[in-house]
Amino acid sequence: MSASESTVSLSNKALDLIPGVCGGIARCLVGQPFDTIKTRLQVMGQGTAMAAHLPSHMVYINSSDCLKKMMRHEGTLSLYKGITAPMIGNMGMLGIHFPVFAKTMHLLGDESHDRLNIWKSLVSGGMAGMAGSFVSTPVELIRTKLQLQTKSGTSTVTKSFSDSSKNNSNYRGSFDCARRLISEHGIRGVYRGFGSTMLRDTQGYAFFFLAYETMIHAILELRYDGQKKRSEMACWDIAAAGSFAGMSLWASMYPIDTIKSKMQADNLRDPLYKSTLDCYRKTMILEGNAGMWRGFSAALYRALPVNAAVFLAVDAAKDFTAKYHVHTAEDDDIAAVEGKLGFFSQNAATP
Repeated sequence: MSASESTVSLSNKALDLIPGVCGGIARCLVGQPFDTIKTRLQVMGQGTAMAAHLPSHMVYINSSDCLKKMMRHEGTLSLYKGITAPMIGNMGMLGIHFPVFAKTMHLLGDESHDRLNIWKSLVSGGMAGMAGSFVSTPVELIRTKLQLQTKSGTSTVTKSFSDSSKNNSNYRGSFDCARRLISEHGIRGVYRGFGSTMLRDTQGYAFFFLAYETMIHAILELRYDGQKKRSEMACWDIAAAGSFAGMSLWASMYPIDTIKSKMQADNLRDPLYKSTLDCYRKTMILEGNAGMWRGFSAALYRALPVNAAVFLAVDAAKDFTAKYHVHTAEDDDIAAVEGKLGFFSQNAATP
């Protein structure tokens, strides 16, 4: 390959990253308020262990009550607390989930994706979720810590969540949170809740990919009578499959996500929960089964708008970058692989 061809190839690869980055940003901007409400209900909802130590305006009955109180007492931007960490982390996870899924499917002997194989989809999706949990754990811990902060300064509320024996003040942002946690608690500080996160992501993404593959095959058969390939499907078909997959992900692992949120919100200096099992046991005793599903509606509500926003952002970015993309023989090879394995979907299918 000549120097000019190498330059063109690098330029094209840089352009190819832009749609994924735009999709990740759209996912965060649209999904973050729903996630903040979900997390606050899981940790600070009426009947939780933390609720007993909070003033009434910080105890939430349901999603609408949480939204109303946050808007009244903290303002609109409170819904976007901790957004920096997932904004960066989602870019990394896009490069983990779908490649690991495709690679595992290949190792299991399924390269074409022409026929739905339930157990291979479950195993491959589980492996993808497990691999992604090494990134999602610190990302979500930092986001959770910031989502639960208020403007209360050094009040009892802040002290309840404080992880430092030296500084009870609020974290100033994602980077400050990461720095302070690692400084006082080491790398284990940002990996609090790793066990529950890995369990959640392994199970969740197993059902995410199974639901996604099932929906794609159903659309190809019912709408296109098997006459089209997945690379030829309409954009909104992909978005619909992604939304269905996102709902399936949350429905399959939401109680584990509740445990994960409680573990990561816990005070690192004097934790209430000793382990994932201890958190589960104490939550069931205090809150019952209903406590495991607190905030579930907010998680489901986010699936449709998030997937619509992601696809619109990706589609617009692809149209923009196409103007500057120089076609090469390598593009034909990549297109052939993407059409066969469905890599094109990685920017549209998000939980």
